[in-house]
Amino acid sequence: MYLPEKFRKIIIANELGGDLGLALRFSDPDGVLSGKSGWSFGVCQFDLSNNPMAALCLRECGFSDSEIAALKAQTVDVTLLEPRLLSAAEVISAYDDIQLADCLSRAQSICRLFRLEADDDAAVLAVADYDNQYHFSAINKPHYLVHYLAELKRSFTARDILEFKLTETKYGREHPEDCERRYNNVVRIAQEA
Repeated sequence: MYLPEKFRKIIIANELGGDLGLALRFSDPDGVLSGKSGWSFGVCQFDLSNNPMAALCLRECGFSDSEIAALKAQTVDVTLLEPRLLSAAEVISAYDDIQLADCLSRAQSICRLFRLEADDDAAVLAVADYDNQYHFSAINKPHYLVHYLAELKRSFTARDILEFKLTETKYGREHPEDCERRYNNVVRIAQEA
């Protein structure tokens, strides 16, 4: 299986639990309607607060700026707006394709740019999955994951990305089981033919 196909399969497993039907519904990334991330949607689970592509996609789907602001703040009943996601499936799919390609390309570019040697495809896919979840804001400004991997002084593995998440991110410390689940999906799917 080609690397982009594996990455798509990983994101579907990690973001949607394997259920593509959830891509065209709004979901609450932190599960408590905190408004920190806003509602998410799509295969990539576009995060309205942290991923600028999310608002662009919703505008193209016909959402107004006030609706997008309410979705970001989680102050709107999403069941009233979800039919619009369904009717804009092709637009959302196109944005998902862009996001997936960007994450994988950025992971590969970061490895080249900072001379980080991935042990195998699973390691690169783990970095791309990390980027989809946390987003590297600028490739020319090293992210703290880049520093962590550079300090290893060896080729890095998917497990190194897991260890980084568990020790260096708030989410990893608070949700280690989810980080393990994501890691297991990356390793399993990376090994598929």
